[in-house]
Amino acid sequence: MVSTQNLITMAYFNHAFNKTFVAKSVDTAGGTATSALTAGQIALVRDSDWTSVALPAGAIGTGNLAYIVQGSYYQSDTIGNNPGNGGYKESVKSKGINPRFITNLWKQDTTIASNATAKLCLASDCAPCGKTQFMRIDVKGSPALRFLNHNAYSIGDSANVCCIDGQEYIDPALISATMAKMVLSNPLIKPFVAAADLMAVATSTLSAGGTGYVVTAANAAASATSGSATGSGFAVNILTLAASDAIGTYSVAAAGSGYVSGDVLTVAGGNADATVLVDSVSAGGVVVSVVTAGITTQAVYTIGQAMGTAASGNYVASTDPNGASKVSAKVSFVGAYVDTVFGNCSFDTRDHFNAEPVEIIVSLLDETGNPCNDCGVATMTPGSMQQTQGEEVIRDLILSERYRQSPYNQGNKDSARIREIELSDELLAAVDRSATYKAYYIQHTVPRFNNPTGVFDNDQYVYKVFVKCSDAAAIGQVDDLFEGLQAWAGDNGNKIAIEANAVW
Repeated sequence: MVSTQNLITMAYFNHAFNKTFVAKSVDTAGGTATSALTAGQIALVRDSDWTSVALPAGAIGTGNLAYIVQGSYYQSDTIGNNPGNGGYKESVKSKGINPRFITNLWKQDTTIASNATAKLCLASDCAPCGKTQFMRIDVKGSPALRFLNHNAYSIGDSANVCCIDGQEYIDPALISATMAKMVLSNPLIKPFVAAADLMAVATSTLSAGGTGYVVTAANAAASATSGSATGSGFAVNILTLAASDAIGTYSVAAAGSGYVSGDVLTVAGGNADATVLVDSVSAGGVVVSVVTAGITTQAVYTIGQAMGTAASGNYVASTDPNGASKVSAKVSFVGAYVDTVFGNCSFDTRDHFNAEPVEIIVSLLDETGNPCNDCGVATMTPGSMQQTQGEEVIRDLILSERYRQSPYNQGNKDSARIREIELSDELLAAVDRSATYKAYYIQHTVPRFNNPTGVFDNDQYVYKVFVKCSDAAAIGQVDDLFEGLQAWAGDNGNKIAIEANAVW
């Protein structure tokens, strides 16, 4: 006798059969016939009457099987009015699901894409006069290998920066910008790396002084702020107070990043009622910090502004950056690469789509070409690609349809016309290839009580349900469907959890 547990976990093959659904909506009201489901509409259907179940609490009934059913994306039932080549408008159905044999329910949130970043920080004494500085940027990863057949790197230097008589150190902001400009002008690096646009606070106005604030003995109370939907990191030095201990004057201790003009930021401390209005932001990536008498002030410039060559807003380089006012600088880079993407008319499942971000590494070198470890701090943050891209979803959907014997022609000179005839274009239209999708998975087994080998085992199925991340209504409806499946399984003695972001 074979136990129920063995029946659930064993499989005839060591993999599951996959089927893909792309949900535009879910029938949650119930009582809908499968033939009445609209294109892309999902329903949980019981086999007793082949109508949809109300979600999440509808009754499937004891002894019944449930089916995941979707309205067909095809707008015509036949190809070329040939009755022998039809059935395209029939709803798409899963295998019958037994509640006792549901083995896994899980969902995967979309990973938001993020660019790789790299930063190089130079202290006030990192650039002695008469000594050339070198910056190296390495570009690694699939985009570089596909573009060049090898990883890429570029080296920039500060050879053209001169000192005046008596000057001991060169301003690190000027040095950083000069090296960065040379590196980024390299045609092998330019497609992959750019100067970061930090969108830091450039100019601001005290819109409300608030009450209850204080000035520290060092006159450097850096008060974090809040109130921006996108920005972070901005802080102020409270320099003087007005009546009722309101902030009188302030300076920028940290310019932050990610702000937009018009942001209203609340200054922490006091009675938390002082506000700063962001008048403008800087698109640059060179952060200059100046420490004078224990007080730090900060501003952000573009590479051109830091070099003093921009049309406006130029930084004035210090001739004594390691003196009473110590100047440090940080230059930020961002990695990105836009691959060639073809439209639906010429879409081919064999086309490459990028699933790996560019990796960038920045370092400071000495005059011999060796890494400089005694000055300069380099940091990097790996990027991440968005998961469950539309490019992945459309390929899964086409594969699933091919298992149903639905054609998809590609690779021929007239493939675009044939796809139009064979209704494949309607599949392509069902998926937004530029969007990201949330993925839901249902795994269950169908027992084989008899098979040619005489082994008591079963088949295993996984159904993928993709929902566009921007469609909050559809996501909520699919959540209801999963809760309905979970409750039904629990009522039949199968206490299964819905896993979130599980890795299988």
